[in-house]
Amino acid sequence: MTERTPIASLAGVSKIYGAGETQVNALEGADLSVYPGEILLIEGPSGSGKTTLISILGLLMRPTSGDVFVRGQRVTGLAQRELPPIRAGTFGFIFQGFNLFPALTAEENVAIAIKMKDPRARDADAEARRLLTAVGLDNRMHHKPGDLSGGQKQRVAIARALGGDPPIIIGDEPTAALDTRTALGVMALLRELASIQGRAVVVVTHDPRLERFADRVARVEDGRVTAVDTIDHSRAA
Repeated sequence: MTERTPIASLAGVSKIYGAGETQVNALEGADLSVYPGEILLIEGPSGSGKTTLISILGLLMRPTSGDVFVRGQRVTGLAQRELPPIRAGTFGFIFQGFNLFPALTAEENVAIAIKMKDPRARDADAEARRLLTAVGLDNRMHHKPGDLSGGQKQRVAIARALGGDPPIIIGDEPTAALDTRTALGVMALLRELASIQGRAVVVVTHDPRLERFADRVARVEDGRVTAVDTIDHSRAA
C-alpha cells in the first residue's frame, strides 16, 4: 500500500472492564489505522476484543487509555457531548441483526436514521430512496422487513448506514446471519462502496471467505492486535 493518510486510527488503546478480581483487559495497547478506499477485516476468536475495538474506533465507547484520531483530530480528550456530531458525520454502522423497525417500510427505516443523524436534513425521504436504489432495492423500498429476505434486510441496513454520507462504514459480523451466496453479495456491494466511492469499510468477521474482498486483515487475540496483513489478490488470481 502506498503512503496514505489514515482517516481514523487507534494508538496504544486499552480497555479495562471491572476492577480487582473481576477485572477484564478487553484490549491492550491496540494500534490500528483505517484508510479511505479499503476494506479492512477484523478477525479473531470470540472474546478476543474485536467488538470492543470497533466500538472504540466508532466512538461508541471510550478507551481506558490510549488515543483515538478521526480525520487527524485527537478525539480522546473531547467532552462526551462533543462526540455525537463527530460520530454521526464520520461513521455508518451495520449490525448482524439488521436492527430494522418492523412496522416501518425500507424507505422509512432509512429516512428515520437520516433524520436521527441530522434533524435538519431537508429531504430525508428522497435521500432514502436514492440510497435504496443504490443498493439495488428500488423495487422493494415500500416493503416492511417482514416481507424482505435476509439479504434484502442487510441491504436496507447498508443503505441506512450510508445516510449522511459517512466516510467510514463499520460492520459487526454483518454477514453472519446470511447464507453464503447472500453474504458474498453483500460483501461485493461493500467492495464497490470502497473502490468506487472511496469509503473505508471495517468489518468484523469469523469467515475467512470474505478475505477475497478485503485489502487488509487485522488479527486480534487476547485483546491485542497481533498482526495486520495486506492481502495479495494477484497470488489468488
